[in-house]
Amino acid sequence: MMDRRHFLTGTALGLAGLTGAAALSACTASAPAPAADNADKTAIPATGPSDEARAASIVEREADVAAKATDTRECDIVILGSGAGGLGAAVKAAQLGAHVILLEKGGELGGSTSGTEGMFGWGSTLQHETNVEMPLVAELIEEELVYSNYRIDAALWKRFINASGKSVDWLRELGYQFDRVDVYKGQISAFKCYHWWAEEKGATMIAALADKARELGVEIITQTPGVALMTDAGKVRGVYAHNLADNSYFAVEAAATIVGTGGFGLNNPLIESLTAWDMTFGTTRSTGTGDGVIMAEDVGAGTYMTSILPRTAVEGYTVYDEIAIGCCDNPLLFLNENGDRFMNEGTYVTSYMALYVNSIISQKKAYTVFDQAMVDRFMTGEGILSGWRKYKAGANLPEFQAQLDECVASGRGNVFKADTIEALAEAMGVDAQNMKANVDRYNALCAGGLDEDYLKGPEFLIPVQTGPFYAVRQDPSVTNTIGGLDVNYDNAVVNIDGDVIEGLYCVGVDACKLYKETYNYAMSGGLVSYCLYSGLNAAEHAVTTYLG
Repeated sequence: MMDRRHFLTGTALGLAGLTGAAALSACTASAPAPAADNADKTAIPATGPSDEARAASIVEREADVAAKATDTRECDIVILGSGAGGLGAAVKAAQLGAHVILLEKGGELGGSTSGTEGMFGWGSTLQHETNVEMPLVAELIEEELVYSNYRIDAALWKRFINASGKSVDWLRELGYQFDRVDVYKGQISAFKCYHWWAEEKGATMIAALADKARELGVEIITQTPGVALMTDAGKVRGVYAHNLADNSYFAVEAAATIVGTGGFGLNNPLIESLTAWDMTFGTTRSTGTGDGVIMAEDVGAGTYMTSILPRTAVEGYTVYDEIAIGCCDNPLLFLNENGDRFMNEGTYVTSYMALYVNSIISQKKAYTVFDQAMVDRFMTGEGILSGWRKYKAGANLPEFQAQLDECVASGRGNVFKADTIEALAEAMGVDAQNMKANVDRYNALCAGGLDEDYLKGPEFLIPVQTGPFYAVRQDPSVTNTIGGLDVNYDNAVVNIDGDVIEGLYCVGVDACKLYKETYNYAMSGGLVSYCLYSGLNAAEHAVTTYLG
């Protein structure tokens, strides 16, 4: 395991490392291979999911669960997961005449999609109706190419962008009404391609898809995850399901299986095996445990580069708690384990979370350092400088002091308080002389109104000079994982040789190969838009290929 204090290994420049692929068996499809093929050519054999990763999931061995199944159901297509990818696939397949069963592990539908605010779309009728000046597809692709150092699959991006507006139109044809099309969070979004959900809540879109799915005859079964893929001579023929309500098992035989189980943010061993993140102090809002990835690896699927949709947080608290809002979402003074300032802390405001977190995790440790004057401002004064979701700039954090004091008293070792900067440094285990010099330098820059070191905006240059002083360690927080399984352009899962595993598709975040290390908020809503696109894409291909 990596050093407990290292967030990244190697160059520490990205959010995720290259992944090895796992193959337990080579499964070559006997069905016609899709013409579209962007399988990962750098995949290398691995040993499959670790025992620890498997234990953190609900996946079982096929042979074991087959013996437990007391019933068998049949359908054309079985779908695992009810996010944008899974429900989108269910509705699309049903529209094309397929008999569909959808299995959802949770008691409610939607997964992480429910928490989104909107989706990316290019060329939608809504954009044309509101006279949005559209960028060229080439301009959008160039944005991603430059952002990723030309390491993305531009052909995949072209397919996705050209289809994204059609995905928006498809939802509108179902009767769903978007709130508006605009940019996302002002200066963060580069293009007017963000289609806001009704009420700015993804749950409204999920409800619309679920209603349409039921109308079309899709059988939706909640609290019933798939736990193992059903195979026959290397071909996927369905799934074994576990009804959590009564602890029964049954088999679902299907011509095609579409996996969309929503990432693995809650599976730390899998994150550490497929990325370079150290989750020792990591937190997550995700409920995904990597079930789809592990099940697919069990039948020989290749894995693909996984990145993280990131935040930072304070150990012991959620990202919604005031201590996290104040210390992780505000451009205060950030010092590393040596007491050195290392970044433009205003990056959170100007570039949002991804690039901001890149800077944070480039260090062994990163601390937010501030004084009592800032605490008082946040609690009862002018309020916070920036925020997230319900916490807007200017909002107050009435529980901020109490949470700081609570964490100091806990002895957890991630929040410190002292009357002087030197004493604060000693409590942190940081060189006191160097840290004092860095704080003094920062205060001098604040007094001059110009950040000559890192160009932080003058509106955020607020000195640290009124004791007592505080230091709060920022730790990695996973909003969700991006990628995991290797798929081709049809969202068919492939093995490490790039051959299709017959009968198996992956949609949603586990299949997303748009990004390398870092999600691009300039193309806001791209991830959830891809999730919907992949569901529609997989459903259409599955119906055409396996149902004739």
